[in-house]
Amino acid sequence: MMKNAFLLYEHQDAEKNSIFIEQMIAAAKKHDIELSLVITDEIDLNFLDATIGESLFVWNRTRNAEIAKKLELTGIKVFNSSFVNGLANDKKNTIQFAQLQGIPTIPILMKERIQQYPVIIKTIDGHGGSEVALCNSEDQLNYYQSNWHDRKSIIQPYIETHSTDVRVWVVGSKIIGAVKRKGGQDFRSNYTLGGSIEKYELSKEQRLQVLTLQKVLKSDYIGIDFLLLPDGDWLLNEIEDPVGARSFYNLYEEDLPSLLMAYFFREIRM
Repeated sequence: MMKNAFLLYEHQDAEKNSIFIEQMIAAAKKHDIELSLVITDEIDLNFLDATIGESLFVWNRTRNAEIAKKLELTGIKVFNSSFVNGLANDKKNTIQFAQLQGIPTIPILMKERIQQYPVIIKTIDGHGGSEVALCNSEDQLNYYQSNWHDRKSIIQPYIETHSTDVRVWVVGSKIIGAVKRKGGQDFRSNYTLGGSIEKYELSKEQRLQVLTLQKVLKSDYIGIDFLLLPDGDWLLNEIEDPVGARSFYNLYEEDLPSLLMAYFFREIRM
């Protein structure tokens, strides 16, 4: 007998990930699970728990931790938890959280203490390389602060990495892959903005840092992004939930939807 589970997306992201959604639905059926898509910005969230009903689990692929929190109060298992989703979508809290775990991070600057430019300004909840700007002067910084006055933002030093970073994908307590991304003509290294990708072999220390974060977070499926320095060291930049996997598909042969659904199924049976 098929049991129900739900996959939550906002409309715009659902359109971008339509193939992945179809693959997840197919992977769920192999476990006798009917995975249904719910577009959260097309329903009344006050009735979300009624729509979900007594499902096996909910996979929240929105950036709205309040949705996850509301569902958790009903006792439904939610991947990722509201804590993980909320932290991942707040860059300031992410940096502070990682620092508490002893993970090297990009520092956060106070504007009045900036001693040299360039610096980077970014909104705390931007994603995909959006709402990130390189400022070569105080005037430029003031410009972005003025334009983003209704958004919380952080300022960080510009660190020369030749537009290179590393994304690590983690499912439960298992690292499933890592990619080195090098930007094109942009200081950002996001794959969707252009540039090149290649598999990246993590060192023992890097693996330890990633799993230390995961153990404290108790995350289910996240991406962790680090700036890769010329000397091989790295600095945590941000945690992604929901995390994209386009470069994973291009570099790895593993069937990600099957891998994820097998993990979800094990977790709900525990």
